[in-house]
Amino acid sequence: MHKVYTHENLAIVSSAKNLLALNGIESSIKNEYYASGGHVGIESVPLELWVSDAAEAERAIAILEKELDPDSKRPQWQCPNCGEINEGSFDCCWQCQSLPEQADQTD
Repeated sequence: MHKVYTHENLAIVSSAKNLLALNGIESSIKNEYYASGGHVGIESVPLELWVSDAAEAERAIAILEKELDPDSKRPQWQCPNCGEINEGSFDCCWQCQSLPEQADQTD
């Protein structure tokens, strides 16, 4: 078994587990029950995400670093339809719902 991720928040670790599952990597969470009300404080036991083999571990770490690293966010983009500036995490314009690829299309 290989540890690929650790965090104190169960929701974040569960999201990381789901992200790996979407990429075909099986994983398991350790310390889940200690962190949810065991004999130690919730901040005392970090949750850990583990995969079974080394090849999957390297791939899992790369996926998690890319998707969960706040510094790897996509840059802002300007809507080709209405000109609104959108955060990089938006797949379509928040104002007019146009997609970035719809540069030459009009309503």
